[in-house]
Parts: sequence; C-alpha cells; structure tokens
Amino acid sequence: MRLKAIIINLVLFGALSAQTATVPLYRVFERKVVNDKDYINHFTDVTLNVQYQAPSGRLYNFLGFYDGNGKGDSEGAIWKMRFMPDEAGKWSYVYTWSDGAKGGIGTIDCVAEGAGRGVLQPYAKNPHWFAYNGTDPVWIKSYYETGHGSIGQNFDWVVKNVYSKFFDAGYNHLQVNWLLSLCCFGQYYKDGPEPETLDLALYREGDLFGSMSLDVWRRMEQHLGWLNDHDIGVHMFLGVDGSRNNGPDWGKLSYEEKDGFVRYMVARLAPYANLAGWNFVWEVPGDREDRELGFARLIGKYDIFHHLRTYEDETPRDNEYARPEYTFAAVENHKIAAEDKNMERHLHKEPWTHHIACLLGYKGKPVFMSEGNALWRRYWQERTKATQDDLRRSAWACATAGAAFTWNGHAGEYELYVGGSEGLPFNEENPYQQSERYISILADVMENEVAFYRMVPHDELLADQPALQVYLLAEPGEQYLAFTTEGAAFSIKIEKGIYSYVTWIDAKTGERVFLKQISVKDEQVTVPFDPPNRRTDWALIVKKSFSNE
Repeated sequence: MRLKAIIINLVLFGALSAQTATVPLYRVFERKVVNDKDYINHFTDVTLNVQYQAPSGRLYNFLGFYDGNGKGDSEGAIWKMRFMPDEAGKWSYVYTWSDGAKGGIGTIDCVAEGAGRGVLQPYAKNPHWFAYNGTDPVWIKSYYETGHGSIGQNFDWVVKNVYSKFFDAGYNHLQVNWLLSLCCFGQYYKDGPEPETLDLALYREGDLFGSMSLDVWRRMEQHLGWLNDHDIGVHMFLGVDGSRNNGPDWGKLSYEEKDGFVRYMVARLAPYANLAGWNFVWEVPGDREDRELGFARLIGKYDIFHHLRTYEDETPRDNEYARPEYTFAAVENHKIAAEDKNMERHLHKEPWTHHIACLLGYKGKPVFMSEGNALWRRYWQERTKATQDDLRRSAWACATAGAAFTWNGHAGEYELYVGGSEGLPFNEENPYQQSERYISILADVMENEVAFYRMVPHDELLADQPALQVYLLAEPGEQYLAFTTEGAAFSIKIEKGIYSYVTWIDAKTGERVFLKQISVKDEQVTVPFDPPNRRTDWALIVKKSFSNE
C-alpha cells in the first residue's frame, strides 16, 4: 500500500518517468537516471532512494548511487539504481530524492529464463555447509586468484586467459584481491597485455568522497559482473581496510564516513548475487567496534540481500563467530598446537592443523578455510615448505571437518603469470597441475559420491587409528566418508543397516577399489578397514545406496 500511495503522489505532481526492463531471476537490474542539480558533493549532498515491490507484495527499500558520466568519469549527472529480483513476475519500483528532486517509477519483468543460482548463505538444514538462498546446497570449489592489478588490464584478455579457465574446470568460487581495489596494483599478469592503467586506488586516504575513482568501481564491477553471469562466487579477501597492505586505513575514517561508504558500496555491489562474501581484511581479532565488527554491523544494516559476512581469524581457537554480525567463519590454521606461534610454525603445513582449525571455527555457521597455509603455493609454500602431498591432505582435512576451502597453485607473490611453471595450474609446465587434479578428485567425491549436505564431522566414531591421520565425515546410519593418510588402517563405529556401496578411492588418481556390501545387525558395530596399500592416501565411502538423494 505504501508503494501505491507514493506512486499516486508522483502522478499528481507529474513526476512519473516510467520504464520497463526484463531481468532474469537473481540477475542484476540496472537503470540510469539524470539529476543535473548543482551539488557541491554528489556523493554526500543527496540520496537516491528506491522502493521495490515484489509480485507477492513484499517491499524492499534500497539505495541508488552517483556514477558520474556513467562510464567511469567522475564528472557528470548520472545516478544508477541496481537491484536483484528474487521472485519471478512483475515488480514495481519508485525512486525519490532526499532533497525533493523529481523522481519516477518503473517495472521489472523478472523471468526464469537465464536465472542465476542466487545468494550463498548458510544451509538452513545443516549450517556446516553453504547453500544458494539457504535452501539449495552447493559444494564450494574455490581458488585464490591473486591478480590485484589485473583489473587494469584488458578485460577480454583476463576473461579468456584467467576466468574462463576456472569456469571450464568447474570452479564456482574465487577468493580475490581486487575487491576492493586498495593496494598492490603492480601484481598483474606479466604475460598479458600491458595495463591500461595502474591508477587503481579506489580513493585516497583522508579524502574519501573527494577522491573516489568511478573508473575503478567500473573495472571492479566489470569483473564481478562476468563472474556473476557465470555463477562464480567472489570472496573479498583484502576487503575494505587497505592499511594492512600500505593502502587507505579504514580506522582513520569517521563513523559518518564509514556509514556513507558502506551505503555507497552496498548500493553498487550488493545486487550482484555472487558476492560471497563481505570481509574486512585478513588476520584480525573480530571484536573491534571501530574496525571489523563495526563494519560487519553496517553491512548487516544496509545489505537487504543478506550476503555472507565474516572476518578472517588467524587463530580460530578463540574466535568471535558466535556474534550475529558474522554469518560464516573464514579461518587460518595458526596457534592450533601452541599459544606461541613460534613454537608451532613447523606445523602450519600439517593437514591436521587445518582439520582442527575448521572444527574450532564452527559456531553453527559454515566454515571457509580462507588461508590454509598448506593450501597456498603463493606466499605460504616458500615459508612452510609444504609439499603437494600436504596440499592434497589438507584439502581433505578441511572437507572432512565439514568445511569449504580455497587453494592456490600459482607462485607469483610479486611476479604473476598465467602460463609457465609458476602460472595458473592449468598447463603442463606447472607442477601444480597435479594438485588441481587432486582438488577435482575431491570435488567429484563431494558432489557426486556422497550427499555431503547431510553429513557432519564425526571423528569420535573412529577407532584404532593413528593419531591425527584419519578423519571422518558422516551421516550416521546412512553414509560415512573417511580419509586416511598413507593408507593407515582404522575402524568406524557403524550403525545398524545394510551398506551396499563401499569403495576405496585413491586420493591421488581417483581410482576406485570396490568392496562387498557391509551388513551391521547390531545397533552399532566397530568395523575395521585396511586400505588397498600404503603407497597413497585413501578415501573410503560406506553408504546404504548408490544414490545421493
């Protein structure tokens, strides 16, 4: 009723400027409007307010944003409104200006054809996992793509040589550094075209709304938009605090500036369904009101689409993820074995520290191993000396802890390449092409061999295993997934039933060794398992049926 009343008033005052657009479900609606009033500061002097009404009658109050000339130049009279319709049918909207300037109305025909997957959120039925819109569970296959300055390179080249490779290999999630663009612009693909610009700072410290680069926003959104169109989630690893990398310091902004920046950022980015998720920066404590905690609270206030929110905890043994401001955990694997990090540096490459870190990070919300030290070739490998065996085992250690993870198979902390031995792990010159194969084997198991979204960590059901070498994910009485390092033998306490599908999977090659069905007649029986050999790592699947339904 409120929307209809506003429209009637606009009709009476002759303010209508109706437009109709057709947009697929969970894709981005965008409209440009002109406001050529002479504002001193277009970012702060006026607000573009938009109210959307769904076919069901639900109302959404959202914001528009100033966009200069609409093409990246800061001079102009173009404002934009963006929205992500989450319901098929005809939407209505009305926009107004905070200073009383002439507004207008429009409609959106939201269609099912070309629909996106939606917004990643905790899976309502089992919040160990992520699910589109909280209802459609998905196994996250994620890679850490580190091209800070790549948004300054030719976009089509980056799509062809970088993003398309991940899409073709089945990745549905990237952790990136260019969102937001605050630092490290020299880290672009050296075997690609020369950058069109390296002036990629989103703003200058001390002059937030006086130095905002609309060209940088345009470039970030171009990349985010392509990935959104291909349903590839994007986690903003470096986030909004550039001070950790010699960029603008979030802590030096006033509360009013933080609030204004978050409003502007949400208006621009939140309509992209693939934003997954908001992150302050790396390795922070999680409880600082003037930094990560306050940032997450502001995001929760303005993001009407409820994208994921987190901070990265280096030492998750004592974390803040129970707070309502955070909707998932992004963890690292430090201080797992000792309070003094120097005493346990030699353990940062160990798979079991990744497993325990994921277990510790779980507070009823999904866990994402954002900076597993054995999972990063870039930066961490030269420090931990982790092998590709460590990488493979750590990936399984995260998965069997009921957690998602990201990994990295290129080097290039300072010199970044697509091809060659230190480039992306999709060419034969790169030895980490083998690790990409390991990750794909794991992903295939999780996506096609088990109903992972019904499973949770159950290490307590293991017996007779060597310490810290065997992990178990299970839906007791239905399905069990164990991982064992170097073929170590173990036992599982299995509940009553007939388990028709029993197979070993070589974690290096994907080779299967099928076993006879297991019949458990008592309420629970400890069943021993001895892998086919000790030359490799093995996964074991025990489940009642061949189907994952």
